[in-house]
Amino acid sequence: MWIEGLGIRNIRSFEEETFIFERARGRPYKWVTLLGENGGGKSTVLQTLGLLLAGPEGAQTLLPRPVGLLRNESEPGVMHIRFRRGRNDPGRTKSKLFKYNLGVTGRNRVTVGKQVYTEPTLVSSPAVSGSQLSWLRENVFASRGAGWFAAGYGAFRRLTRSHQVIVPALEPQARYTNFLTQFNEDEPLATFERWMVYLDYVIAKGGAHSKTAERQRTLGIEVINRMLPGGARFDSVTSQGRILFDMGGRKVPTLAMSDGYRSVLALTGDLAWRLMQAFPQRANPLHEEGVVLIDELDIHLHPRWQRHIAGWLREQFPNLQFFVATHSPLVAAGAGDDALTLRLTLEKGVTKVERVETPVALSVDRILQSEAFGQVSPYSPPTQEAIDRYDILARKRKRSPAEEKEFVQLREFMQQARPLGGPPEPGSLDAKLDDYIEKTLRREGRG
Repeated sequence: MWIEGLGIRNIRSFEEETFIFERARGRPYKWVTLLGENGGGKSTVLQTLGLLLAGPEGAQTLLPRPVGLLRNESEPGVMHIRFRRGRNDPGRTKSKLFKYNLGVTGRNRVTVGKQVYTEPTLVSSPAVSGSQLSWLRENVFASRGAGWFAAGYGAFRRLTRSHQVIVPALEPQARYTNFLTQFNEDEPLATFERWMVYLDYVIAKGGAHSKTAERQRTLGIEVINRMLPGGARFDSVTSQGRILFDMGGRKVPTLAMSDGYRSVLALTGDLAWRLMQAFPQRANPLHEEGVVLIDELDIHLHPRWQRHIAGWLREQFPNLQFFVATHSPLVAAGAGDDALTLRLTLEKGVTKVERVETPVALSVDRILQSEAFGQVSPYSPPTQEAIDRYDILARKRKRSPAEEKEFVQLREFMQQARPLGGPPEPGSLDAKLDDYIEKTLRREGRG
């Protein structure tokens, strides 16, 4: 499964917006980056997708009382999705394209179809024929259906801080649980630890399920080892059910690992397990198609990790379609030149969406100064003020004694800053080169 399009009307800061995620006919953008300042609508887009992908009943469980979703309480809101069937998604139908709507009501009296609502509610919209929605409920949104994979992760994803015990079994869960952390920031991602301990238990006991457990354990450990930076490797499960990692020769339990490692572990482990549940009969479920939503991918990650996290995810899960919100120029650049990058801007209380060039070839400074991040200065406000003041004084033909003194002080500052990556002196060769690059980027619409 992959998403072709999304429509939002009268939801939070969106009046009406249509998103197209189809790169070419029948081909998706495999990576979609959402950029923008806080409050611009990035999380709203991801949560809207999560509700739609969970299905009507799943959405009502995730958000039983959708207070605050409507922009205008006197009119219903609409969320619309178009998605395509993947190669290995089951279901007897010739259709490849599917679509349906979710309506949102508020505190004011509104009518959706023939039904009158006076409380905040999520409702199935009559805009889609009943027969198609029934088919989707039976085949796509079924709690324990195979294929049709989708999962969403909120900004506060993390491993649980409590020790996990062996459980009798890890059964496939209802579809809506794939999106729990998007709507409940207190929901930990305990799946990785429970899963590893359970598989270790099954393998030790032997029996009919041991071979399946060994295959899943091997796949899970391989993808986790490839995703963890710094040479960290899965080591073992102790007799007390604790998971140990080899961190440069030290055996460290997951509870003692840093938030950065735990964040990567939580996301990778949970995603791998859910893919294996969705495609139990496939040789490598990690290479199957599906949709993954991640809010603030850069959270807890060192800039070195931010540079690589998009590439790591795309390499280990090559056929998933990722929708990622981030504030990091490193994550935005690491998405690759085939990514779709959208900038969401709040203008007079309304979110506007524009496509921007993916800044794959630019330095961090250039990315911040490009349209992707709204021409943000890479320097601190006091430093930028000093640079601007120095530039003004340097261009003046005549300076007063006070200005001359100020200019000398600022020039000393500039000379000290330049070797550390500060701005070049006006009129120097470096300054001319920077000016040339800046003009070229603007001419090409990238700055």
